[in-house]
Amino acid sequence: MSLSAPVPLSSSTPLRTWLLRAVALGLAMAMLLYGLVAIDAGVVNFRSAGSAEVAAKRIALQQAAEKGQPTGTPGEIAEHSTVGIAILGKVSSPTYAYGERGLSEPLIHYATMPKANGIALSLHNALAGTCMLFGALQFWPAFRRRFPLWHRAFGAVYLIAAQSAMIAAMVYLVRTPVADIYDQLTFYIGLWGLAVGVTLSLWMAIYSMLRKQIAQHQAWMSLNYGMLLTAPIQRYGWLAFGAFGERFAPQLRQLEGNYAVTGMLVPLCVMIGYGLFTINRWTQADRPAAAKNKIAQAFTTHARIGRLMAYGGLLTLLAAAATTVEHLVLSPGLSVLPHAAEWIPAGVIHMEDTVVAGHALPRLLFALATLVGLAGGAQLVWSGFATAQPASRYMGAGSWALAFSGMVVGAVMLIWGVQMGMPSFATLAGGSLYLFGGAITLLFSALLAFALTQGRAAWVKEWGLFVVACLVATPSFYWSLPMMGQAGFDAQFVQTGHVFRLASYGQWMMLIGAFIYAIYSEATHSKLAR
Repeated sequence: MSLSAPVPLSSSTPLRTWLLRAVALGLAMAMLLYGLVAIDAGVVNFRSAGSAEVAAKRIALQQAAEKGQPTGTPGEIAEHSTVGIAILGKVSSPTYAYGERGLSEPLIHYATMPKANGIALSLHNALAGTCMLFGALQFWPAFRRRFPLWHRAFGAVYLIAAQSAMIAAMVYLVRTPVADIYDQLTFYIGLWGLAVGVTLSLWMAIYSMLRKQIAQHQAWMSLNYGMLLTAPIQRYGWLAFGAFGERFAPQLRQLEGNYAVTGMLVPLCVMIGYGLFTINRWTQADRPAAAKNKIAQAFTTHARIGRLMAYGGLLTLLAAAATTVEHLVLSPGLSVLPHAAEWIPAGVIHMEDTVVAGHALPRLLFALATLVGLAGGAQLVWSGFATAQPASRYMGAGSWALAFSGMVVGAVMLIWGVQMGMPSFATLAGGSLYLFGGAITLLFSALLAFALTQGRAAWVKEWGLFVVACLVATPSFYWSLPMMGQAGFDAQFVQTGHVFRLASYGQWMMLIGAFIYAIYSEATHSKLAR
């Protein structure tokens, strides 16, 4: 078979399939565009590394933007500061795109840092762009089925580019002081986490492929691609805040917009990866019961590990319930936390205390719904995971309580997010993390309710676990804050809010654990992956 030889499709393709293809094509084009922009950034940064001339042009650009003077044409800016920066300047304002406390500082640093660092960064940019170019179509079921050899060829290029990009990123991180990295400590730790996460998920995908576990290969690649999507989603987020700020918040700086984008970046992109995986599962045929049981037998070790983790999960739910009572009922507010003034910026304390602690009714409703949901989640974890009881034991009142409680929690979080408003240097991410948390909690609660009405036990377990992760997210902040605060970070990073940011961003990382369960879940075994 030649690389271009298509596998025939059915002539009776439903409308929803065409709509799904249209959405997939639109998203693929967005990633293709970012791939080209990232490759351009790699080329420009390679040419500019160690260049005093380029550094002078970027310094002049920053100064002109701050003074409100002409900054040059987009073509002139793109020549020395990348096409992406020029596009950002077109949709926002020169001050947002090129001014201080934004992208101008790292741009100037790129032109003055050692040549070897510039080469590593440029390789990372270009290879990451290549991943977007060759990965965008890999999750489109119709493309995989019609052009299987193209799928494999693109996959081989993607695997090499992704691993090489992560190696280049690690080299850059090792050679660059934290203070010289864009957004400093939070970005530094996030980049290391992504480099390790992308590498592990990539090799798990290769391992699954070699074992001919196609569903698991697709899942690990979806998680891998989701992590790589952090780069384009972050840039598109900068564009969105720039365009919004130009009209509604002209004083907004790019770094302030980045606080909001970064706060939800990793969990959002992981959920995009989960969405890709789930859409692929929806398009796959159901396996017969006998075939599903046979497939599950290959993962008995995973099932035993999962049961052991479920017992630990019950203790986590108990701790989350106690933390909810302590910090949302008995002693609400960030200001009462030990070391609050040291670890949390004053503007954040004032914002959260005003919106959350200052209004008893929604706070108590949130706490009550969380406690009820955690009780329902405990029943699901015990019956569905720890003891593997029949579906009838976890398809009843407990799971319904989990679904409805999640909806209440999600709705309250959305209200809080709106009230907290836009990001700023005083409030950091503003209400963006609450908006993300509320939206994702509502989504999975609605999916859980749908699975209950349809009698889909496998999906009840999977989506129920996601709701549980959402309910544990807020209490987990009160565990992670002292861990971050006592980690021994440099005082300059503690004072600028990085301890609080790392603790608050980490709340939603448990969604990754729920995704990993989904890779080996009954819902995945029940589908014929291809």
